[in-house]
Amino acid sequence: MDKTTITIIAILVLLVIGFVFKKLIAHEDKKNDPNLAEPRDSNTLPGNQGVKNRSE
Repeated sequence: MDKTTITIIAILVLLVIGFVFKKLIAHEDKKNDPNLAEPRDSNTLPGNQGVKNRSE
C-alpha cells in the first residue's frame, strides 16, 4: 500500500473512533440528566450504593 491509502485509512479510523466516543458521551449525559424521574445513584462509595444524591 502506498502512503496515500494508509493516510486515508488512518483518518477514517480516527473519525469512526471519534464518532463512537461522541455517541457514548451523549448517552452517558442523557442517563445522568438530573431531571429524570428516577435519578442515577451518583454516590458509589462503599456503604452508600443505595443512596441517591441530587445536587440542586
